[in-house]
Amino acid sequence: MMTAMKALLRFPGERKLALANCPIPAPGKNAVLVKTACSVISPGTEFTQADQTHASLLQKAWQRPDLVALTVKHLKSEGFGRTRARVNNRLGLPMPMGYCAVGRIEATGENVTDLKAGQRVAIAGMGQANHAEWNQVSVNLACPVPNAVPDRKAVFATLYALALHALRQGETSIGDRVAVIGAGLIGQLVSEAAHVAGALVTVIEPDLSRRKIATGESHAVGFAKASDAPQSRFDSVFICAPGKGNHRLIDAAARLCRDRGTIICVGDVAPNGRRKTLYEKEITIRQVRSYGPGRYDPNYEERGEDYPLGHVRWTIKRNMQAALDLMADGRLDPTPLITSEIDFADIADHFAKGPDPAQLATLVRYKNAENAPLESPAPSAQTSVPARDHVRVGLIGAGNYLGGSLLPLLQKHPKIEISACCSQSGLAAVALSKQIDGLRMYGGADELLEDQSVNSVIITTRHDSHAELAAASILAGKNVWLEKPIAIDRAGLDLLREVANRVPRHIFMVGHNRRYAPMAAKLREALPTGVKQFHYRVRITPLPTDHWLNRSDQGGWTIGEISHFIDLIVSLVCSELIELNCHWIDRTAGDSIWQLRFADGSMGEVSYLHGNRGEPKEVLEVTAPNFSARLFDWKKIRVNGRIVLRNWLGQDKGQAAAIKVFAGAVTSGERPALMPRIEDEIDLMERILTAANTTTAQTPN
Repeated sequence: MMTAMKALLRFPGERKLALANCPIPAPGKNAVLVKTACSVISPGTEFTQADQTHASLLQKAWQRPDLVALTVKHLKSEGFGRTRARVNNRLGLPMPMGYCAVGRIEATGENVTDLKAGQRVAIAGMGQANHAEWNQVSVNLACPVPNAVPDRKAVFATLYALALHALRQGETSIGDRVAVIGAGLIGQLVSEAAHVAGALVTVIEPDLSRRKIATGESHAVGFAKASDAPQSRFDSVFICAPGKGNHRLIDAAARLCRDRGTIICVGDVAPNGRRKTLYEKEITIRQVRSYGPGRYDPNYEERGEDYPLGHVRWTIKRNMQAALDLMADGRLDPTPLITSEIDFADIADHFAKGPDPAQLATLVRYKNAENAPLESPAPSAQTSVPARDHVRVGLIGAGNYLGGSLLPLLQKHPKIEISACCSQSGLAAVALSKQIDGLRMYGGADELLEDQSVNSVIITTRHDSHAELAAASILAGKNVWLEKPIAIDRAGLDLLREVANRVPRHIFMVGHNRRYAPMAAKLREALPTGVKQFHYRVRITPLPTDHWLNRSDQGGWTIGEISHFIDLIVSLVCSELIELNCHWIDRTAGDSIWQLRFADGSMGEVSYLHGNRGEPKEVLEVTAPNFSARLFDWKKIRVNGRIVLRNWLGQDKGQAAAIKVFAGAVTSGERPALMPRIEDEIDLMERILTAANTTTAQTPN
């Protein structure tokens, strides 16, 4: 039975947070699925987040200069409609609230070995430990809870981890004199942890009630203002109060520091102060990046790779474990900081009231009732078949490419009905449900493939999942649109080949949209018979080094993209591809030359290289006796010196035409001649993998 959960989400442009229906996610390979018992609201961080919902999409875009530059680029190349879809997709996703919770593991991913179903765990991280009835959490952000620690204490493990990491940044040791500016929730925890570490703590906080809590529990000295405290005395000063763009906090901390003291910015503080005091005392300023080493590292958070204990003693998880152990023996106790408790059902109303200065931590309790049925139309009982009058699509994956490129075109097609969706986090599915009436949301592909009213799927997930998902979809009797690459290794190709050999044929299409583009069709019409030469120059756009496309477990960027360009040349040559070679210029960067030889003597070359950003991304030149053609960045095509087609409104790389071909094939049950067979797609990818791995990389001196 399909089930849904409630999660607290902030929708862009809306003034209120909302408890929304979301699909319960399936645990990823390196994650666990946790049924939440309680979470805690950290008011400073979370009410600031909530305020961000007031900004419109346009305001958010202008707050992100990097996205503005990208938007201008896409406007020039793709036109207004496609660019608007991209911006809406990127900035229009709902965001989950919360980052500290505790619960019990219900399921584990296939690579998880040190955590088991039934274990109680404290969980951490924005986007993972949410205010939600269920959470999918990375194995390195889930920490077993000792039996002696109740949920109402264990839920603070994340916040204590932040405090412990702050102390480690300050190199706090026994006997150190420590000042803490700000006695909000984080300041309270830093003060308490510093006291447990053997430091002599002074708390600076104008609110008397907060100051009393801090000084009472940690035996600290309290002052209302920094100017009242002893100056030039403290080894470390922890700023736990907000001060973004305000140099006065740094100045006050600098006056409190001894010679060569340290200022640790725990809150949202800009590390800029007056140079005179900082210079004269030679003060060190340090930032606290979340809960410890591992945060924001995809290897640690997504792939579950731990850091060696001998090299990184205090990771996020080890900080959390230390906090739980200290709570277990009574040295840390967050109970006095719980100033209110609410039921999860009332959490949206709690945020609607706005921040209350009297509140420190609010505990959120979950009743964990039986999961409610998903509030969307139930699927029909009809059997999946390859041909019907309509294409009833299930979307597997709902990332930027789907939302920014394919979705607007799918919605325009009269024969396509988008019926169901699943995505890794479920949030993209929730966003789509606001655009598509009656959309059924699923927590995983397995559930979606059981929906008998869906006769076709469009798979746009990360590359390492393509072959497995495509095989499962074929076995489920679905027509398949699979984004390239169809596989990243031979194991994936073997799986697809085995499934294709034993399952009755349905429509299977790879998203090599360029072969269907109007300009490709125009060029195909103009090409003469006989031997031809193709030179395809593709400029690589640099990606951040930590982008998932660059990762080896995703096949790397080149393997993920090169089939687009090779396939286009293959589609233009009416002859068998008999040889494909790859010459790596710089394998790490992806720079490479790919050479194609065909049975009729035609030759092709794809130059896949980094270049100047001002140059066009793609230029295809074709020559033959008394013939020349040039396709310029999918904006215009020139044949024998004359422009025969021009796109004034931006690039057209063939997505709309490809969708039309796919829909026609599904409704007719017939594969058109331009659509390769699944065997041909497997063969092409196998040639690419062979070529990529049988050449020697040539790296310039």
